[in-house]
Amino acid sequence: LPAALVAQVADAVTSGDRTAPIAYPCAVLVLLATLGGGWTVGRTRPDRPGWLGALAGLLAIAVVQLLGVLRAVAAGDHVAWASIPFVLVIGASLGATGAVVGRRWPGRTRP
Repeated sequence: LPAALVAQVADAVTSGDRTAPIAYPCAVLVLLATLGGGWTVGRTRPDRPGWLGALAGLLAIAVVQLLGVLRAVAAGDHVAWASIPFVLVIGASLGATGAVVGRRWPGRTRP
């Protein structure tokens, strides 16, 4: 979440239609964090890793998307509504992938 906030603030202070250069590494960090959240779910809840990991990833990306929409609306910027479902699917997929990998990782915290 802090990476998403940094990207939103940097984008808000950037002049013109350009995207702040820091937004790209922050986006990668948010996606890696979604994968890591799924991995954590897979290690702690091995009974249903895919489903719970997808839910964790979906909720994490939904919060980031909500922050972005609120910032864009407050600034009077255009919101790309068509991209939101696509990004939510990416978040759920990364969460599920992280959960399956976390479940299979040696040294799980639960059997």
